[in-house]
Amino acid sequence: MFHQPAPLVVHLDPEQTAPVVARRALQQLLGDASAPFQLTSDALLLTSEIVTNATMVGAACEMSAWYLPDTGDLRVEVFDRSPVVPTLPPHRDPHAISGRGLRIVDSVASKWGIDPQADGKYVWFELRSH
Repeated sequence: MFHQPAPLVVHLDPEQTAPVVARRALQQLLGDASAPFQLTSDALLLTSEIVTNATMVGAACEMSAWYLPDTGDLRVEVFDRSPVVPTLPPHRDPHAISGRGLRIVDSVASKWGIDPQADGKYVWFELRSH
């Protein structure tokens, strides 16, 4: 469904501004393709979550994104070199200040997953606007 190379590839340094940089780049890709508002809104939220998780381990990461306007399909993936694989907690402590990211991804994305690699992992999600 999604063909290489990705139309959008962004290198992100492990800084607090990484989610903002990622969202801006994705907004431009989707805006140029006239993506529906809800898809764009959901994509920006989920991108913030997975980029934040990737940069919290203190390493640079790379975000790639594909959008197919004809079908309304979007895939965003973030690669980082950390061997730590995030998990979806069974339940969240309402007083915790973290731990919501993957729950949000799980509830909003059409599909999502984690693909471990020898040198890190990909965390990805897909959305469909149709």
